Amino acid sequence: MELRIIRVRDDFLELEALEEDPAFFDSLSELIQKLDGVEYAGITIEHPLTKKIIMRVKTNPSKIKAVDAVKRSIQELKGISEELREAFEKL
Repeated sequence: MELRIIRVRDDFLELEALEEDPAFFDSLSELIQKLDGVEYAGITIEHPLTKKIIMRVKTNPSKIKAVDAVKRSIQELKGISEELREAFEKL
């Protein structure tokens, strides 16, 4: 996965992903939005042919820093993926 940090502050994170499936980032932004202190999380697809995704996260830094919100949500998404994999293995 090729990621580039565009902007990072305690209350804001903007990153760019190239040649990635937007479904991952869409799922990640959904999980981020559920965290207390997150004001906004979403993705923009520059153009379907370029496969360039911009993800932005805005938080109240007194509750959670933007980078920490992303890290926490990545761990949660990993757990969900593991549960799904285990459920399919039982079929």
